[in-house]
Amino acid sequence: MKKYFLIIILTVLLVLDVQSRPQYSLIQSYGTKCTGCHINTQGGGIRNNPGWMSRNQSALIDPESIGLRGLFDLTQETNQFLDDKFTYGFDFRYQTARWGSQSGVSERKHMVMQWSNYLAYEPTEWLTIEGLYNFGYDIHSIMRYPGQQPGAASAIIKPGEDLPIIRVGYFQPTIGTKYEDHTMLNRQIASGQRGIPVVPDDYAELGFQIDYEALSWLGVSFGMFSSENLSKTSIPIGLSGAGAPVNGNHMSSVFRVVLFPPELAPGINVFAGGTLFFNSPLKTDNGIYFGNEHYYIGNVFFNIGLVDKLALMTEYMRTVKQTLLEANNFTVELNYQVFEPLIAYARLETGNTKYIADNRDFTTNHYVFGAKAYILPYIAFLPEYRINDKTHLEGYAAQWAFQVHVFY
Repeated sequence: MKKYFLIIILTVLLVLDVQSRPQYSLIQSYGTKCTGCHINTQGGGIRNNPGWMSRNQSALIDPESIGLRGLFDLTQETNQFLDDKFTYGFDFRYQTARWGSQSGVSERKHMVMQWSNYLAYEPTEWLTIEGLYNFGYDIHSIMRYPGQQPGAASAIIKPGEDLPIIRVGYFQPTIGTKYEDHTMLNRQIASGQRGIPVVPDDYAELGFQIDYEALSWLGVSFGMFSSENLSKTSIPIGLSGAGAPVNGNHMSSVFRVVLFPPELAPGINVFAGGTLFFNSPLKTDNGIYFGNEHYYIGNVFFNIGLVDKLALMTEYMRTVKQTLLEANNFTVELNYQVFEPLIAYARLETGNTKYIADNRDFTTNHYVFGAKAYILPYIAFLPEYRINDKTHLEGYAAQWAFQVHVFY
């Protein structure tokens, strides 16, 4: 632990990219496309230089007042080096919350949720090579989800400004909205006992994706991926147990369409769209068609914001394993920017899961109230009060959860 603590301190002091909240794109005034702040088209992970600059000075406490102005001035010069060919980023998240234990009683635990280091190399204008490694994967080995991966890497090829972008490598397919919160119900299956991830946050596969982002009002993607790691995950398939959602020999396909309409009125931002992740055996005995045992994750979203004030996020996600499982989740979240370094939010999440073979279904509602406070540049504190109400159980569970987020 001394070794890990020393590395954390050195990383923070030397060069502290933030996996940002998509809500922020609705509050700021320079466009809502993920590529406005991030290197990859689905958002999250390493930020480009404009994205890095977007909140690198947000703070409730002036560093000068505590004698740290020199340190923060140094870190705010740039996140690029060696003639801007290399870009570095970092995310460290530490959380304390209650989790279930072997005794059946929840216990407050502390964990490193994320400790990701990002690096991108741009040898030419048309090629970017990027990757990440999450050291948190090594710290809490017993708390990993099946199929979770410690790292990802890809090559992003941009033949021209008006041409599609090609991404090839080992990375996560585009599934729904890329939030920074790993605990949100929209990415879980609300079972009778506890939420199970549709896919782990660090899920990645070998594959390719083609993105068309040349039009300011449109983003379109298509990709195909291996399903080897997805076949190692587990979802509830009935009251009696859980199992893998797919056969690892079947390829997965992903589709994404996002609309970014022009400003509807002064200061109002909007983006809306959907994604479809589909896995099924491909049959060729009587033409070409999809066989049985399909598994898909469908998602639609509509988001609207008022610059410097409000962001309203809505999302519906449907997960289906043919003849076994249907899960329908809906999320709505309202964000209010009290002032730039402090954003308060309230979120309602509801999830319904139906076990088809057992003809049983379960519904869970989450009510979340929280805030993200930028204490100092690159250091944020997130207090949350979470209420978990399972309709098949009497009463409800509630807890405070706290997270520290250090980023660059």
